Amino acid sequence: MNVFCHIKKDVLRDYLHFLFAFENESFSVFRDTKVGKFICSMVRYSDYPVEQKVIDSKVVYFKLPKTSAMPGLFRQFCYITPDDQQKIEDYLSATFENDWIQFYYNGIAMGIQQKEVIQTFILTRKLVSKIGDPEQLKKRQYRSETKQINKLYERFSRRIRLQNAAIQKTIQEYQSVL
Repeated sequence: MNVFCHIKKDVLRDYLHFLFAFENESFSVFRDTKVGKFICSMVRYSDYPVEQKVIDSKVVYFKLPKTSAMPGLFRQFCYITPDDQQKIEDYLSATFENDWIQFYYNGIAMGIQQKEVIQTFILTRKLVSKIGDPEQLKKRQYRSETKQINKLYERFSRRIRLQNAAIQKTIQEYQSVL
């Protein structure tokens, strides 16, 4: 049984090729992975067909496993609601981001050049639309690092302000005693 899901981001549609086998224009989803379990948990059932709009370029098809965890697979119609489709895309995005960060920092820690780390990630994760365009991943990493630096800066600035206020208060109290 196949269900479809709209995935708006090209990189996430490409990333699905890394996560699942692609055959007969659909991804074979199995419950042995976290992403597979999540997708299977988003499937709804109906005794009647549910009308859904299909946007051709942004749609992917999932071939569901034949398990007892999906009751009535052949008696009912399966579908994924638009809200659940957005949840799937969000989960894929978070999974991709975690995978990217882990891969990037491990590669850098091993002493591999940034460009080679990015190219290796693109090739191993089957991001075919990104071959020859490592700039998007480089920008993603830059924005992430900039955000972390800004958080640290704010935290240190706040700590310095608090420490300075405490020191100034102590100095004023000491001077008033003398």
